[in-house]
Amino acid sequence: MENQSLKDHSEHKKSVESASAKKKQIYRRAGVITLFTLISRILGAGRDLVIAHTFGAGMMTDAFIQAFTIPNIFRRLTAEGSMTLAFIPVYTELRENKGSEHARQFASKALGLVIWATFFLTALGMIFTPQMVYLVAAGFSNDLDKFNLTIDLTRLMFPYLIFVSIVAWAMGVLNAEKRFALPAAAPILLNVSIIGAAFLLSPFLEQPIVGIGWGVLIGGVLQVMLQVPGLRRLPQSVLPKWPWKDPDINRLLRLLGPSLFGVAVYQINIIILRNIASFLPSGQVTYYYNASRLTELVVGLFAFAFTTASFPDLSQHTAKKDWERTMSTLNFTFAATMFIVLPSTAGLISAAEPIIAMMYLHGQYTIGDVQQTIPTLQAFALGIPAIASIRLLVSVFYAFQDTKTPVMISALSLLVTGILGWWWSQSLQVIGLALGLSVGTWFQFLLLMFFLSRRQEMTLHWLAWANIWKYIFASCIIGGFAWQFSKLGNWEKGLFLLKNWGVLLGVIGGAALLYFMLLLLLKESQALRWLKWIKRDCSAL
Repeated sequence: MENQSLKDHSEHKKSVESASAKKKQIYRRAGVITLFTLISRILGAGRDLVIAHTFGAGMMTDAFIQAFTIPNIFRRLTAEGSMTLAFIPVYTELRENKGSEHARQFASKALGLVIWATFFLTALGMIFTPQMVYLVAAGFSNDLDKFNLTIDLTRLMFPYLIFVSIVAWAMGVLNAEKRFALPAAAPILLNVSIIGAAFLLSPFLEQPIVGIGWGVLIGGVLQVMLQVPGLRRLPQSVLPKWPWKDPDINRLLRLLGPSLFGVAVYQINIIILRNIASFLPSGQVTYYYNASRLTELVVGLFAFAFTTASFPDLSQHTAKKDWERTMSTLNFTFAATMFIVLPSTAGLISAAEPIIAMMYLHGQYTIGDVQQTIPTLQAFALGIPAIASIRLLVSVFYAFQDTKTPVMISALSLLVTGILGWWWSQSLQVIGLALGLSVGTWFQFLLLMFFLSRRQEMTLHWLAWANIWKYIFASCIIGGFAWQFSKLGNWEKGLFLLKNWGVLLGVIGGAALLYFMLLLLLKESQALRWLKWIKRDCSAL
C-alpha cells in the first residue's frame, strides 16, 4: 500500500510538473509571437506616422485607407479569418490519425485551393473595382478625384490578396507544427516595405500616395519569401497540388462553408461602418483608422498571441477527445489573455490623450485631429476585452469543428453593430461608429459564452472568475493612476516637449509596476506564476 501511495504521489507530481511545463511553453510561444508582433506594430505605427506626416488627414490618406480595406476584406475571407482556423484542426487530426506525410500532402492540396481561389477573386476584383469602391465608400462618389484615386489604388493593391493568403496558409502549417516565429515576423516586412516606398518611390511619382500602394505589393512578395525556409525544414513542399476530388479537402470545404459566411458577415459589418464613415466630413475615416490601429495593437500583441499559441494544443486535445486537458488549456489561456488585456484596456482609455498626441501630433496632423481621435480610441477600447475573448471562444468552436454556431452569432451581432453604429453616428459621427462596434462585440461575446456553455464537453470552470475580478479591480486602480499622472504633461506640444516623454514613460512604467504589485498582494495565480518563473530563471544564471 505504501509503495502504491508513493507511486500515485510520483505520478501526480509528474502530472503537475507536466501541466506547469505546458503552461510555460504556451507563454514562451506567446512571447515569441508578441515579440515579433511588437516589432511589427512599432513599425506599423511608424508606417502610419509616415503616412500621417506626409499626407495628413485628407483626401489621399482617406483614399488609401479605403482602397487597402478592400483586399484586406478578401484576405480575411480567403485566409486568415477562416482558412487558418479551419485548416489547423483538420491538419492536426490527419497528423495524429494518419501520419505526418498524409498531413503534408493535405497541406499541399490546401495550398492549391488557396492559390486557385485567390487568383480568381483577384481577377474579378480588378474588373469590378469601381463597384467595390462604391460599396465600401459610396460617399467618395461626391468627389470624383477622390473616388477615381481610390479605384486606382485598389486595382494596384488587389494582387496583394494572393501573397498574403499564401502567407496565411504557411502560418497554418507552421503553427500546427508549433512553430510561430516566421509567421509572426511576416508583417514586419510589409511595414518596412511601405515605409521604404514612402521615402524611395512616393517623392518621384505624380501621385505620391501610389508609391505606398507599390510598397504593399512588394511587402506581400517579401512575406511569402520569408516563410519558405521554415516550410522546407518541416519538410513541407511549397508546390501546390491539385485540390479537387480529395476527401480531406472536401471536409475542409465543408468546414469552410459556414465559416466563410461568418467571416463574410463580419466583413459586411466593416463595409457598413466604413461606408457610413465615408459620408462623414473629410478626415473622419482617418480618425477611425488611427484609433482602430491602436486598438489592434493591444489585441494583436497580447490577445491573439495567446490564442494563436494555444490553438494547436486545443486542436490536438479535442482530436484525442481529452476534455480535461482541453479545459485546462482553455482556462489558462483565458486567464493569461485577460491578465494582459484588461490593464491594457484601462491604459488606453485613461491615457488616450498622451498616446494620441505623442503618436500623431506632428506634420499635417493637427491638435484638432488629435482631439477627434481621442474619444474614438476610447470608444474602441471599450470593446477590447470582448474582442480578445471572442477570438479565443471562436477558436474553441473551430477546434470542435463546429463552424455553424459562430456564424449564426456573428450574423446577429452584425445587426446590433450596424444599427447602433448608424444611429450613434448621426450625433457622434465617427465616435458613434466605434461605440456601436464595441457594444456589438460584447453582444457577440455573451452569445458565444451561452452556446459554448451548453456543450456537454464544456463547463464554466475555464472562465477563471476569481482571476478576472482581481484583474478588473487592479485595472481600475491603475486606470485612475494613469488618468491623474497624465495631467502632468502638456499634450498640445506633443512629442516635441521632453517633459512629455518622461510623463508618458512614467504612466506606462508606473501603471505596469502598480498592476503587478497589486496582483501579488491579492495572491493572483498568474502574477505568482510569473514571480516563480522569474526567481527560478534568475537563480539559474
